[in-house]
Amino acid sequence: MNKADLTDALSTRAGIPKVRAANYINILTDTIKEALVDGQKVTISDFGTFTVSQRRKFTGHNPKNGEEIIVPARRIPVFRAGKGLKNELNEGL
Repeated sequence: MNKADLTDALSTRAGIPKVRAANYINILTDTIKEALVDGQKVTISDFGTFTVSQRRKFTGHNPKNGEEIIVPARRIPVFRAGKGLKNELNEGL
């Protein structure tokens, strides 16, 4: 499912125009993104938690020529599924 599919689903379920549904999705994703950039944790009950993890720098190899390169430290987004989502995924197994 991509963003267009999600927009269609939200529009149908909520009975709202697709433009408004797309706007709501953009607001939600922008708000989550801004919180993560600010170093905050975003928790949606029974769905999951978005956090930021710190990766340290390390020495890697260029696959084209085998030359060593330094991969810089970086921050990466992490999603951890909540109990409700895990239960839904494993229901009926």
